[in-house]
Amino acid sequence: MKQYYDFLVIGGGPAGTPTAMALASAGKQVLLVENGRGLGGTCLFEGCIPSKILRESARRLRELRESMDFGLCLPTQDVHIDWYAIQERKRAILQQRSTAAMQHLQQFPSLELVLGSAKLLDNKHANISSHAGEIQNIEFDKAIIATGSTPTRPPIKGIDHPRVLDSDAILDIDHIPKKLLIIGAGPIGVELGQIFNTFGSEVSILEAGSHILGPVDQELAKRLKQQISSDGINISTNCQISGILTTGGGVFVEYKNDEGESTHLLTETVLLATGRQPNIEGLGLENTEVQHGIHGIEVNSQLQTSEANIYAVGDVIGQPMFAHWATAQGVALAKNLLGKAVPLPDKNSNSAVIFSEPEIGMVGMAEAQAVDADIEYDVARYDFAQDARAQIAGRDNGILKILYEKQSHKLIGVHALVKGADDLMGEAALAVKAGLTLEALAGAIHPHPTLTESFGVAARVALAANK
Repeated sequence: MKQYYDFLVIGGGPAGTPTAMALASAGKQVLLVENGRGLGGTCLFEGCIPSKILRESARRLRELRESMDFGLCLPTQDVHIDWYAIQERKRAILQQRSTAAMQHLQQFPSLELVLGSAKLLDNKHANISSHAGEIQNIEFDKAIIATGSTPTRPPIKGIDHPRVLDSDAILDIDHIPKKLLIIGAGPIGVELGQIFNTFGSEVSILEAGSHILGPVDQELAKRLKQQISSDGINISTNCQISGILTTGGGVFVEYKNDEGESTHLLTETVLLATGRQPNIEGLGLENTEVQHGIHGIEVNSQLQTSEANIYAVGDVIGQPMFAHWATAQGVALAKNLLGKAVPLPDKNSNSAVIFSEPEIGMVGMAEAQAVDADIEYDVARYDFAQDARAQIAGRDNGILKILYEKQSHKLIGVHALVKGADDLMGEAALAVKAGLTLEALAGAIHPHPTLTESFGVAARVALAANK
């Protein structure tokens, strides 16, 4: 390590790594410190990538079981699940991606990586402690905090029992639980609940709120809940967890149901899917003027903290907590720090996918947000029951909703529930970001038969209704 760096970047995940690379590409001396197993952060090692690897195996298993619907008579529907092989495949992919990231880093001679921790001593100095045991104080001109988030652990009695796993630990579990009780019906709880249900777990989900998936478009969330229930997953809302007790044969989760009655469920494993919180522990923020609270590090509109030379990006500054959002923030911040004034990402054009079965994709505003913003809007709709591609795939039980301003017809939001919604969101994100109108969407020629035809049909129908 050197004594001085232009930039100290703390966190080598989807926010910190591209930020550090962008700064180093301009010749700046950059020290990147990552406290995990390697580059990639939570998304690579404990989040979106490993969960999608498990989901891919579950998806293929589901398709095998549905093969008779497509005229394929397999010798047996009882497919053996090799959990060890699934986990080995996951580990191989994660290693491959982490190694590739490390190799990519070597293209930047002014970028130095330390696997270890960084603690701010003041607004210009930090203590760097590597996993290899090297400890050194360094000086920096500017610092960027991109330490991500960690699973939230609510104050529930008995939560520290070894059979109570968070969303990080469940991905490395060495067996498929016979019974799995999930606390929390947000995206993480829903995705992992469906995955383990497909693998054969008896899954129950307890949600404190009145509905699943929180701020997601409620029409889509309700339809997804029907699908989840039909798959045999039991979902209970308005539940307040009282405590977790152990027995010789399992774990009792005590809670009050939506009628206020005390009851319990016996399970083998408990998954805490109660959200994530910004990771600020051990950063030495108390040695600086950086302000922070339960929602993370406080920043201004330029991602600058109350210390003028310290910035923060990604999950550590709160919602929305998405890898692609963190990357967009980091890249934009780097450009601004290098003197190129570019706008920072706008939440109203952000995109996201919940990898449920079927997926929910969303870009821009939902109806509730449009109402809060006092926007006069209307909705163009499309039912995938009429869609050729969805019928061919046997996935025709979804809907598409396109929100647009009544007067200008400018698109402000796109929401879809359908198998393949993840791929649809690419076009949706571009359309909303570019401020396209219904007319532009209706005029685009979409290939047939594809799910993308839904955009044009929904737009044309809405325009015809407005004449």
